Amino acid sequence: MLTLSAPFDPAAVASPRLPIRAFARTGAAATLAVAAGAAAEALGAVPAGLGRALAMGAVHAGLIGLGWVLATGGSPGWPGPVARLGVAMTLVTVAARLTPWGAVAFGLMPLLLLIEAHRVPALRVLGIGGCCPRHVVAGLAAGAFLGAHVLITASFTFGHRVHVGSLAAYAGALGYDVGANVLSAEWLFRGAVFSWAWRRFTFWPAALVSTALALLRYLLDPALPHAAEARAGAIFYLGLVGLVACALRAWSGSLLPGYLAGLAFFAAYRALAP
Repeated sequence: MLTLSAPFDPAAVASPRLPIRAFARTGAAATLAVAAGAAAEALGAVPAGLGRALAMGAVHAGLIGLGWVLATGGSPGWPGPVARLGVAMTLVTVAARLTPWGAVAFGLMPLLLLIEAHRVPALRVLGIGGCCPRHVVAGLAAGAFLGAHVLITASFTFGHRVHVGSLAAYAGALGYDVGANVLSAEWLFRGAVFSWAWRRFTFWPAALVSTALALLRYLLDPALPHAAEARAGAIFYLGLVGLVACALRAWSGSLLPGYLAGLAFFAAYRALAP
């Protein structure tokens, strides 16, 4: 397992400093959009749930934008693709809210992100290329194992039952994971943050930093249940998912296995009902 102790891409030249100004602009734009959506929802200025959808889309657009800025060092031309992806994410999230099967549009987001990323050679270091079939199988198997484990634990320990409800609701939740939840997490935390830290340190410090930031993102999510056992379970399982995704990223050189592991885990998690 030499890849878990070797520096990342030692021949690559790291950016001498963080792109603070680009970070600030991206974060400010996302924050304003989130605030606008939340305010519209609170004031009843839009149909119920639409303001929340706007805010949710802005959050994931901001995560993808921050990952883009970190990976490119805020090089000239970054605002264009970040803005296009942000608008697309917002429109897709709104579409998912307006119609029961609108979440199918989430499937466009990975494709749009790849199209934009392949135009920027600096982003290839994030692992946006393909990988071997065994890496794909390993990612799916790891996510399925953790998902099965959380189902068994939640069922026998906390009395939760496996129940997907309506097919449209379950498909909508999976679509959200495909095009927003898991996608933005892999892009920012296992792509940009992990690569940035691994280039400077070794695997374990980079993996721990990446996983800690990803956990913070989920713990701040208002959709996460507030019960103590739910938060404890989130820290444990999402921490494992994050570390496994980092190991898959190191082993395969691609974000795809970790992305698939995340999708497999959340496919099981979405089946839990209190």
